[in-house]
Order: sequence, then structure tokens, then C-alpha cells
Amino acid sequence: MGLKDRRTNNPRGKYSKALVIPAKLKVGKESTLAANRLMLVDPRGEIDENDLLDFLETFIEPIFWSWLKKISKKQSKEQKQHEK
Repeated sequence: MGLKDRRTNNPRGKYSKALVIPAKLKVGKESTLAANRLMLVDPRGEIDENDLLDFLETFIEPIFWSWLKKISKKQSKEQKQHEK
């Protein structure tokens, strides 16, 4: 079963923000990640960051954008109905 949560992005230095990894997840010494609109993180650092980016760009991003567009239309339609 997956984990869902909402976390604060904490400023760290001039160019970074820190996102604290939930304690329930098993972590390694470092994490690897790939990001665009979404962020895919391997908290154990077992998956190479290039492989994560390839997976994100090939499988997640294309589906995400069509899903987001559909959700946005649905929310817009529901908002218009509430305004009536």
C-alpha cells in the first residue's frame, strides 16, 4: 500500500528547498530523483537518476498531462455548477 502526505517545502540556502522524507519509508544514505512537474524519488538511492528520468519522461509525464487536463475540466465544470 502506498503512502500519501502533504509536506512543507523548507528553504535551504540560496538555491534549494528541502522536502522531508516520511519516517515510514526505508531510506538509504542518499536518494535519487528525477523531476519536471512531478518528482519521482527513490529514497533508497538504488535506482540511477538517469533511469528514473527516462521512466518519468516515458511513462509518467505523458499520462499525467492528459489526466491533469481531464481533472481540470471536471473541476471547472463543477465550479460553474456551484456558482449557479
